Amino acid sequence: MAEYRVTALRYVNQELIAVLMGQAAGSGGDWTQEPQEARVPEVVARIEAGDTVRALLRDGSQVDVGPALKVVTDEQGHKTLALDNAPSDCLELSDLERF
Repeated sequence: MAEYRVTALRYVNQELIAVLMGQAAGSGGDWTQEPQEARVPEVVARIEAGDTVRALLRDGSQVDVGPALKVVTDEQGHKTLALDNAPSDCLELSDLERF
């Protein structure tokens, strides 16, 4: 199982279409693969195959590993992504940086 990090999102008309995603080298901050654009179906396939995909959260100059992403089905029946965080958390996937 591989571990990936998402650094930013791309939306078109409020629909998530792509993310900047790189492969992480364990729990540290190093990359084994620098972030590059990945379409949502590619990320969905990685999660469904058992890989872990986590959000990177920036607060000024500090970067923290955030919650994992999960696959959800939207109103039209298409698979998309959301943060897999506790209901009491107020952080949403759309709060991440944009590219």
